[in-house]
Amino acid sequence: MGDCALILTAFGTSTAARDTYDFFDGLARRRFPQHDIFWAFSSHMLRKALVTREPAMQSPDEVLVRLKNAGYRQIVLQSLHVVPGFEFDKLAAAVGNYDPAASIGRPLLANEADCRRTIQALAGRIADDRDCITVLVGHGSTHAEAAALYREFNRQLAGRFGSNVHLCMVEGEPSWELLCGSIQSRRLKRLKFIPLMFVAGEHMLSDVLGDQESSWVRQLPGWEIDGTERGLGWNEEIADIYMDHAAEAMKQQTRPA
Repeated sequence: MGDCALILTAFGTSTAARDTYDFFDGLARRRFPQHDIFWAFSSHMLRKALVTREPAMQSPDEVLVRLKNAGYRQIVLQSLHVVPGFEFDKLAAAVGNYDPAASIGRPLLANEADCRRTIQALAGRIADDRDCITVLVGHGSTHAEAAALYREFNRQLAGRFGSNVHLCMVEGEPSWELLCGSIQSRRLKRLKFIPLMFVAGEHMLSDVLGDQESSWVRQLPGWEIDGTERGLGWNEEIADIYMDHAAEAMKQQTRPA
C-alpha cells in the first residue's frame, strides 16, 4: 500500500458495458503508477440492485472511509460523470465531509476548453455528414451548471460540423422528439448514434436502440442505423481529459494554503 489513492467514481451500470471500467482502469494505472486505484459508484439504486454482485459496488462515502481507516494520506476522487450535475454535487459533498482533506477531480465537461477537447476526441467517430446523420446521445440534466455546459458543447458542435450532426438528450433538451420530427423529412436515411456517456449502458441499449415502441430506432422505420459505438470510457483521448482533471486535483493538495 502506498500513501496516495485515486478513487475513480462512475454512476454505475447493470449491463455488460461495465467492461468499460476494466479498460479505463488499465489506462489509469499506467497514467498514475504511484497511486493505488479504487472504484466507487454514485448510483444508490444500482448499488442496491446489485448488492449480491462480487466485487460489491461501494459508494464514494464507503470508499473514502475505508481508505481513511487504511491510512492513506493523499486521496483524489475523480468523477467519471460527463457534466457537473447532481451526481457530481453528491461527490463534492462526500469529499467535503472527509477528514483529512481529500480533493475532487472535475467531470469531463468542466469548461469551454473541455468541450473543444471532447469534440476533437470524437471527431473521428462522426460520420460523413453528406450521406449520414450523426446523433450524440447525452443523458441530460436540469442542473443549472450541467445544462449550461451541455449548451456550450452543443454550440461548439454546431459550429464545427454541418447541419447533420446533432446533440440529443435522453432526458431534457435538446429532445429526441423535436430532432426526430426534423430529420424524418430529410433525404438522408442513414443515422449513427454516438453515446455522450461514459458507458453505453441501459439508456443506449433500451431508450435508444431497444425493441420497445418508444425507442428511438423504432421511430425511424426503414432507416439504416449504426448503434455500434462504445461509451466514452473506451476513447483514450477522452480518458486523457479525465486524467488531466485528476492530475490537477492532485496538484491542489500540494499547493500551500
